[in-house]
Amino acid sequence: MDDGRPLRTFPDTYSIKAVGNDQDDFAAFAVALVSSIIESGDSVTHKTRASKNGKYISVTVQFTAKDQQELDLVFTTVNADARVLWVL
Repeated sequence: MDDGRPLRTFPDTYSIKAVGNDQDDFAAFAVALVSSIIESGDSVTHKTRASKNGKYISVTVQFTAKDQQELDLVFTTVNADARVLWVL
């Protein structure tokens, strides 16, 4: 049912979770990738969590997107990188 309200508001805070192999400082890589896209890159924060066996790491990056285009660009850019195994 569509009540006419927008599904998202901008600017607003959003998160993306990138999962990759826990090597070559994947967490710093994921944060830098998002920061390079976000206009206000200084407002990017993150949390990490290693998998049970330590092979993988998930990085949840929180950022403020100014509009839908910027939000879409973050998701498509992160998802397209070969080091990223999956994105949520």
